[in-house]
Amino acid sequence: MTIRRRTGRLVLTGVMCLLVAVVFAQEGGDKKDQEKKRIQTEEIVVVAERPGERPLASTTRISREWIETTAARDLSDILSYASGTYVSSGAKNEHRLKIRGFQTQRITLLFDGIPVYEPYFNAFDLKTFPAAEIEEIKIVKGASSVLYGPNTLGGLVNVITRRPESRSFSLSSQMDSNGALDLSVSGGLRRKNLVVSLFGMAGRTDHEHWRRDGVNLKRDNSDYERSSVLAKVYYYPGRNVELLFEVSAYRSSYGIPAAVVYYRPRTWRFRDWDRYQANLGGTFSLFKTGSLKFRAYAVRHFNVLDAYTDSNRTDLQWESTFKNGSVGAFVLGDVPVTGNHRLQFSLNMRDDRVNIQDDTGLPWDIYAHKTQSLGVEGHISLSGRWMLLGGVSADRLNKGVGAVSVSINPLLGVKFSPMEDLKLHLSLSQKSRSPSMKSLYGSDLGNPFLLAERGTNVEFGWTYEGGFSLSGAVFHYGIRDMIDIVRLPDGRKTNRNVGRADITGFEADFRKSWRRLALNVNYTFLHGRNRDEDIPLDLLPASQLNFTVDIFPMRRWTISIWGLAASRSETYIFDERVEAPGYAVVHARVSVRLGKVTVFLKGENLLDAVYVTEPGYPMKSRTVALGFRFGVRPQNYTFP
Repeated sequence: MTIRRRTGRLVLTGVMCLLVAVVFAQEGGDKKDQEKKRIQTEEIVVVAERPGERPLASTTRISREWIETTAARDLSDILSYASGTYVSSGAKNEHRLKIRGFQTQRITLLFDGIPVYEPYFNAFDLKTFPAAEIEEIKIVKGASSVLYGPNTLGGLVNVITRRPESRSFSLSSQMDSNGALDLSVSGGLRRKNLVVSLFGMAGRTDHEHWRRDGVNLKRDNSDYERSSVLAKVYYYPGRNVELLFEVSAYRSSYGIPAAVVYYRPRTWRFRDWDRYQANLGGTFSLFKTGSLKFRAYAVRHFNVLDAYTDSNRTDLQWESTFKNGSVGAFVLGDVPVTGNHRLQFSLNMRDDRVNIQDDTGLPWDIYAHKTQSLGVEGHISLSGRWMLLGGVSADRLNKGVGAVSVSINPLLGVKFSPMEDLKLHLSLSQKSRSPSMKSLYGSDLGNPFLLAERGTNVEFGWTYEGGFSLSGAVFHYGIRDMIDIVRLPDGRKTNRNVGRADITGFEADFRKSWRRLALNVNYTFLHGRNRDEDIPLDLLPASQLNFTVDIFPMRRWTISIWGLAASRSETYIFDERVEAPGYAVVHARVSVRLGKVTVFLKGENLLDAVYVTEPGYPMKSRTVALGFRFGVRPQNYTFP
């Protein structure tokens, strides 16, 4: 069955569900005893603000205000400074994320609730998500809900874009000393029960610089061009129903700078790195205080990677093309059983299809995966201070070769509030992660007999919100059947389930605001080890300290300083142990608000630190940027 036919069936199913949603919503929309809280289709598992409904997992929220304060360009600029996260860049000029030591391939990224990843590598690149239209980011660590679907072994990130406002408009731009220029525009319009928002951005740079022996050097092949558009249409047929249609496109072309040490120099470029998304769904009330969500979606990647024999890019060696896509749907329900008991359920379905041509004129390699996940979760309030949570999910993977694997993942936890300002939680959960198509079928390292990785997590966490905010957690992960690259007796390499790994850690986050000062400091300690080989896990700093300081010296002025300090880490390159030294980096921004316009001056890597996050690939040196933001928003506007 083609992707087009599968997409058509999913959309048809979605339309039928939405028609049922409208009927249910209109029947109950006028009842006064219904909850009046605003529903939000983009968020999968809604976390209410009432203390008893705080999440069992450790959750970090990053607001729109912080994103604007730092003038972040993309998701990598944002996630680098959250507790438990680490962002690196290396061989393919991708910005990769780790959460508590778990790599990108073991993390789920949701964009407005839709899972977005490149299905062959089962990974995502943070720099392909522009920051200008992000409203909020939620990073879920530890015992995440079973309702999110499969492959959340390392946690998940939910990126929620801005919801449209009536007759809103914003325009922003920044240009830096490397010649990089970014421009973004967005707006919203409302007509009765219909709300529309549009967003567009474009950016480019000629090169980046790095520092060696006290001299700034140009990084060859470090240019990029990118553009992004996003459109959202909301329709409100009743007070307690929201229907959403969303489409987006991200297009880019960029170079991949060669390593300066350890690896043989190569000249690679992504002539095209494009992603297209469309989804249809909605949220509506169910049984007075319950809710039901439905989404159907399609995500398509089109990538062309060129390799040249010379640095001037005059002789093309080969050209690989990737035409990969995913179509899927999910249903999530929240049903009150009794006054103290709520039952939640989810059904996730996804089909991944990969088409790869290693070089022009060669035959196409075609792979396919089908994934289904069924989850059930219950919340029981024992009193005003105690709550029990339990759940289980069944995740099923149908490999393209016909093999089927099923993983059962339970969740159990308790939350306790000894006082109004203090919340404690203790959780035990098991998660799994299916092998990527590359690790199963790749021509160089593929192993079709790989098993799913499994991880058990134990966590004790707390949140205090009195005169200040202090949250944290102590945690341990035990990983079984970990997939890694091993060398065979004949010298060849392959992917294999190598056995066991452990990650133990601690994280804390402190926040405090005064009249003219706001402070946020977070710290993460991690100890990760491959137990079979008794070596540290790859590129895992033991300690990382992040901070943000906002100073308000006078009306309309803001001075923001933020940065991080990470300890050393290590990896193996060609069987040789290589160290990535520890480093510290500091950024600052000064802004002034002049009516509806905010003008800012920003400095990145102010100390001009020389550092790497992956050996062989230096990060950019000090950069200065100048920019502005113009915005018009109506006051006192709420959704229907």
